[in-house]
Amino acid sequence: MATATCKFNITNKAPLGIDDQDIVTYVGTITFAAVSTDTYVTGGLLALSGFAALNLGPYADRTPIAVQIASLAGSGFQYLYNVATKKLMIFGGGGSATAPAELTNATQLGATTPSIFTDVVAFELVFSKGTQ
Repeated sequence: MATATCKFNITNKAPLGIDDQDIVTYVGTITFAAVSTDTYVTGGLLALSGFAALNLGPYADRTPIAVQIASLAGSGFQYLYNVATKKLMIFGGGGSATAPAELTNATQLGATTPSIFTDVVAFELVFSKGTQ
């Protein structure tokens, strides 16, 4: 079984119109470029070559100043973008008194409940246009 990857798909960037802001915001969806038997690796998924956050456009090669990733389908999965490793981490489970746990190593993405492939994952990444 191969290791799964993900793709950052841009649907919009802001500011729209006059571009005189000090930040740029990229908005889009994340899809999983994998077959159902591809597996999760502890620590997160790398992006498919050419579809990483740093490929979104101008200033995206910098460290983001804000990151939001969420399931729009209400799957129960929680997603975290690890800025240091540039990997997408996936968490599931948890309850009212316990924190969600990262998917275990070698979990087949197609075998999760619900299937990660049916989730709609949205992102918002904000980058500074100033010097860093």
